Amino acid sequence: MKTYRVGIIGCGRIASKMEDQSDEHPISIAGAFDALPNTEIVAACNRGSEGLSTFGKKWDVDNLYHDYQKMLNKEDLDIICVATHPPLHPAMVVAAAESGAKGVFCEKPMALSLGDCDRMVKACEENRTKLLINCSRRWSGEYQAAKDLLDSGKLGPLLHVIGHCQGCKPSPDWVADTEGPLLHDSVHTFDILRFFVGDVTSVLGTARRRIRHEFRVEDTSYTLLQFQNGVDGVVISDELTEYERWDLELQCEKGIIKLGFGAGVWRSQPIDFESGTWWALEPDTFPNPSWTETSMIKAVQDLINCIQEDRSPRCNGLDGRAAIEIIMAIYESERRGNCWVDLPIGVRESLVDVLRAEEKL
Repeated sequence: MKTYRVGIIGCGRIASKMEDQSDEHPISIAGAFDALPNTEIVAACNRGSEGLSTFGKKWDVDNLYHDYQKMLNKEDLDIICVATHPPLHPAMVVAAAESGAKGVFCEKPMALSLGDCDRMVKACEENRTKLLINCSRRWSGEYQAAKDLLDSGKLGPLLHVIGHCQGCKPSPDWVADTEGPLLHDSVHTFDILRFFVGDVTSVLGTARRRIRHEFRVEDTSYTLLQFQNGVDGVVISDELTEYERWDLELQCEKGIIKLGFGAGVWRSQPIDFESGTWWALEPDTFPNPSWTETSMIKAVQDLINCIQEDRSPRCNGLDGRAAIEIIMAIYESERRGNCWVDLPIGVRESLVDVLRAEEKL
C-alpha cells in the first residue's frame, strides 16, 4: 500500500487546534491525515514560531518551515494542505500544483475573487493535480442522508429553500478586514444549497454594515436566489446575534427537511374535520446516515480516492468557485442598488474591494 507524504501550510485552528475543542475525532486536518493508514504528515509550514513548534510536537513532525516555497522545493510531497488566511490561498495552491503534488486540500473560502479561483483551477488542471475545497458539509453523513431522502421523491418535489447563518463568534482580526459573514461562513450555505438543488441562475442581495462598524466588510446580508430548476431560496447571513445559528430548511410539496439547528423531518398528514380534510405537518424519523465517520476524515479519504481513481472530488475547484460566484453576485447586486444579477457574472476582481472604492460598503 502506497503511503502518501503530506505537507500542511498553516498550523492554526482548522489544521490542528480544533482537535482539542471537540468530543468528535478526528475533526482537524492533521487529525484526519494522522488517523488514516496510508498518509503521513512529513512537513509543516507556519509563519508563527510558537504555533509551528506546537504543531510539530503534537503530530510528531520534524520538518518545519516558515517559508512554504522552501518546503515545496525541499520535500517530496504527494498531498499539500492549504489552511491559511484566504488571500494567501491562490499563490499557495498554484505553487503546490506546480511542485508536482498529486492533490491539494484547500480550506474554504477558496479565494476572495473569481480571478483568483480561475488561477487555482487552471494551475491544478494543467498539472493534473486534484483540487479539493473543504466545504465540509458535503462529507457529512447527515447531509447525505437528507439528500438521499430528497432525491427519493418521497416528500414530493422541492419548492423552496431557507438558510440562516448567524452569530458573533471569536475570529482572527483579519476576518473583520477581509471576510464578512458571506465569505467566512455563508460560503458553506451556498455550497450545500448547490449540492442539494443545483446551479443558481440569478441573485438579489444586500451586503451592508449595519451595527458592527469596526468591520471593513458587511455584518448583514439578505439574499434571494433563483435556481436553474425553478426552486427559489432565501438566505440570511449576519454577525449581529450573540448566539450562533446555522440551519437549512428544504421545503417540499409533502414535507420539510431541516438541517443544523432544529434538525428533523416533517411529513404532510391528513386531518379530518367535519368540513373536510386538512393537511398538517407531523414529525417523522430522520433517516439514518449511511456513514458515521467525521466529515473531515471523509473529505481527506475522498481526495486520496480521487488521486487513485483519477476522478474529481465531491467539492472540487469548480464547486468552490461556484459558491464564490454566488457571493460575488450578492456584492454586485448591492453595488447596482439591490437589483437581480444573472449568473455568470463578468467581474473577476474582488467586489469587496470594488464596493469599498466606490464607498458603498
